[in-house]
Amino acid sequence: MKRNSRSGGRWVPALMAVCLLLPDSAAAGAGKLPQPAETVTVMTSFPAGFYEPVREAFEQAHPDRRLRVINAKTTAAITQLQDRVEDVDLFWASAPDAFEVLKGAGLLAPVAARPTGAPATVGNQPIDDPDGTYLGFALSGYGLIWDQSYLDRHGIAAPRSWEDLRKPAYVRHLGITAPSRSGTMHLMVETVLQLHGWERGWAMWLEIAGNIATVTARSYGVVEGVGKGRFGIGLAIDFLGQGAGQASDGEDLRFAYPADSVFLPASVAVLRSAPNPAGAGVFIDFLLSPTGQALMLRPDIGRLPVRPDAYAAAPAGYPNPYARETGDDLFLFDRALSSRRYELVNLLFDELITFRVKTLNRVWQLIHEGENRLAATPDPVARDLLRTARAAATAVPVGAVEAVDPAFSAALRRPARGMRVSARQEELAAEWRNFSTAQLDAALSAAERALVILRVAAGEGGWQ
Repeated sequence: MKRNSRSGGRWVPALMAVCLLLPDSAAAGAGKLPQPAETVTVMTSFPAGFYEPVREAFEQAHPDRRLRVINAKTTAAITQLQDRVEDVDLFWASAPDAFEVLKGAGLLAPVAARPTGAPATVGNQPIDDPDGTYLGFALSGYGLIWDQSYLDRHGIAAPRSWEDLRKPAYVRHLGITAPSRSGTMHLMVETVLQLHGWERGWAMWLEIAGNIATVTARSYGVVEGVGKGRFGIGLAIDFLGQGAGQASDGEDLRFAYPADSVFLPASVAVLRSAPNPAGAGVFIDFLLSPTGQALMLRPDIGRLPVRPDAYAAAPAGYPNPYARETGDDLFLFDRALSSRRYELVNLLFDELITFRVKTLNRVWQLIHEGENRLAATPDPVARDLLRTARAAATAVPVGAVEAVDPAFSAALRRPARGMRVSARQEELAAEWRNFSTAQLDAALSAAERALVILRVAAGEGGWQ
């Protein structure tokens, strides 16, 4: 053993001598270990079916980098980013007003535009943030998905506009998700509020709510519910709606943009606190490159690229927002306004609609029946009662002036999991809950009285 120890000892200076004779690069390589891939962390609300192909292509193009994805609903992602729950480089989502919330909180870093060839706007909507904190990488439309065979069985025509969804024919045939759970749904709610004004927009949503069959936990649940026949019509973002139709061979599932729809950018931004801003920039470069944009056209992704030249490779009939006819009076979605009242709209929707679906079903069933009977048997007392019922059922506890006042919404925020909301938020939620209960009780009472009058007038003997 001693001889072996002495023999081994003679190898040490010999090995050192050999290393001294090697070129510098060879000597360095002899002791160099493989370097771990650099991590780029992105928080996104996109489903795995979208981000996994992008991650795979990005890592293939950049073998020295790994894309770490944190998946969260848009509303939850906003809270996590505000509370710095995770070290995140990028935020990647569909809802431009979510980016405005983060920008308003000072959480987004400046980001340089990339040369994509895209115009400054599509319709009247800016593709990139005019303030330079987030960039559009795809365009999204919001619309209606339905099962044609379901509608045929129930003798229902396909809806073509948001207003169509108010019709009594759709009672309990509609599926939605809550805007507090989905940035996509929040955009649809806010779009209607901006298109029609605060009071009239809420009146529309409250009447549409009378036709709701269920409120799903996430946007994907709406498309899934239509696909499985749980309800016939749903509200969805285009890539989910069109993707579902392709998955079912297009036989029964259809998707259409409402007549008053708009295209808004899906965007990407770098967080001011990003641990790897350089890597974040590389990901944005890839996403907006011809290779990254070509991924948007894959059948399993089905997005609308921002690069106009990408559409040359699109299949026949693929939607092209740049090819649509546009006018000078197009609606301009106000992202800043939406961001200021983001939580207000979400909380109001929950208190007035999400938690009241069954009562709303009953109230609007009676109002619609009464209005239908009134058209055949006019009666001034029943008419006034039904007007009272409709006014009560469409009332909103927050006025238009309060809704645009940042101070009013300042105390409203979705809390992190396990945390309590502020005392002011609890107070407002209780106030709105009581308001909704009182208004729907009043609407129910007035509609029932009107129906008694109309049924007696029709010789049916009163209440049934």
